[in-house]
Amino acid sequence: MCPVVLLALGLSFLLFLLEVVAALSVAFSPARVEKLKQGDVTEVGFSLTSKSLSAERFYSAVSENPDIASVLHLQVNYSAPDGAYVNGTFSVKGNFLGHTRIRLEERIGNGTSHVSKEILPTSVIRKQSVLSLVFMVSVAILVSLNYINMGCALDIETVKSVMKRPIGPVVGFFSQYLAMPLIAYGLAKFLFKEAYLQLGLFTFGCSPGGGASNMWTVLLGGNLNLSVAMTFISTIAALGTMPMWLFTLGRSLFEDASVRVPFRNIFTTLISMTIPLAIGLLLQRFRPKVAAFCRRILAPVSVAMILYIVAFGTYANLYMFSLFSWQVMLAAAATVWSGFLVGAVASRICGLPWADVLAVSVETGVQNTGIAIVLLGFSLPQPESDIAAVVPVAASLVTPVPLIIVAIGRKVYTRCCGDKEAAKRKNTHQVGVPDPEKCILSASATSSANGSIAAAEKLIPDYGSILRNPHSA
Repeated sequence: MCPVVLLALGLSFLLFLLEVVAALSVAFSPARVEKLKQGDVTEVGFSLTSKSLSAERFYSAVSENPDIASVLHLQVNYSAPDGAYVNGTFSVKGNFLGHTRIRLEERIGNGTSHVSKEILPTSVIRKQSVLSLVFMVSVAILVSLNYINMGCALDIETVKSVMKRPIGPVVGFFSQYLAMPLIAYGLAKFLFKEAYLQLGLFTFGCSPGGGASNMWTVLLGGNLNLSVAMTFISTIAALGTMPMWLFTLGRSLFEDASVRVPFRNIFTTLISMTIPLAIGLLLQRFRPKVAAFCRRILAPVSVAMILYIVAFGTYANLYMFSLFSWQVMLAAAATVWSGFLVGAVASRICGLPWADVLAVSVETGVQNTGIAIVLLGFSLPQPESDIAAVVPVAASLVTPVPLIIVAIGRKVYTRCCGDKEAAKRKNTHQVGVPDPEKCILSASATSSANGSIAAAEKLIPDYGSILRNPHSA
């Protein structure tokens, strides 16, 4: 081999050794910065022994993600006579929730730079805002008040008949607690690499139906009695189904997390739902005029509440939008919308009427995001719990999209086709078919033979039940 080549290789090896020897060895105090609140500043000390012989040395602390935490005010002290031993301090400011790492860098006058092998792990958490607290309290109060309206609209006899032949609740139960957790688990494994985001989506999929499902059922013309019964059953079942899923499949997503099911919050949800419904039923019994008024305002109040939750909730949680990614939005939308589809298809296969299909579909897709967020807060440390909560929050934002489309389509169909059907009935009356109201009046005036009643029933079979008891008309 050429001596020049050997010399070049030897010099390269020596330079490599010099770089290794010159690499910084830094000790940070504290060794990590944990749970630094947004906007707060903390001081970090450091010490190192420089291997460089250069008199011109400059030091800086560099954050891998300055958007999460930035470095301020670095001060350096040279303790040894030759300046080899260096210590100093710098400040770290929390900017946004998340994780980052900080390293120390040494730049020498000849342009060479060395980066410390040691890192300073840094985590930033968000400050609890008064706005978020006001939003949560106001929503809880408004939902409870609207449950009173729903109690006024409930038909206990219909609820009893639903429970005697519980096809709808059974279909909803299996859609809610078999299909939804498996869908969420599959999407979590496919779309997310971070374990806490996987657990966030899976926890959302295991949650019971949310209170907004009843409001959406009212707006879409679904079976409110079935919807309320399913919400109640779903919330009670969550006491057993959530631990079952979280301690089986959930363990494979986040083995290090101490998963704690929020039983207290589930019981609180049951109580906050049961008491207002009972008040509404009592109003039906003892204050029928008040109950009638509550029934009339149920739909517009539900619309106003949904708009309030979406608008105020978005403003109170604006920080979440910085955490949204296409994976988060896709996972949230696919989970919720798959729930709507599974509930609708399963209930239709079982032969349920369209009002029940709507109730089952909405109940399956609309989840209780509050329980999911509380569970994540109990199970994960900060800031992982807040970052994982972005999944149920994103799901709550995409949930109304298909429901609004269906509501608008239903409104358009009712206006267009409803007018056509009314005109068709009017034309039918003009060509000789008696007006139903006149038939009712004439039947009321006739208290004679059952044969005439039977003849009228043959003429207008739809009003036969009224004609059999004319005095009730």
